[in-house]
Amino acid sequence: MYEQARHECAVRYLCYLRHKKGLTWFRNYIANKIVLHQYFADYQTQYALGNRGEWGKWILKNTLSQQQDLGI
Repeated sequence: MYEQARHECAVRYLCYLRHKKGLTWFRNYIANKIVLHQYFADYQTQYALGNRGEWGKWILKNTLSQQQDLGI
């Protein structure tokens, strides 16, 4: 449970930085940080779904989106 909360917090922080500082700054920031790669897939998903790093926000894909991703 703690690890999941920590992971979500780190992903939210990446979303926040991307939103507040801009894409160019964000790309430079993450370029040489190997540790961040464990969060990057979730960051991409969350940012695409509209998460901009608001406190406690975690967006789950709805069932229809998941079915479409699977081709059902």
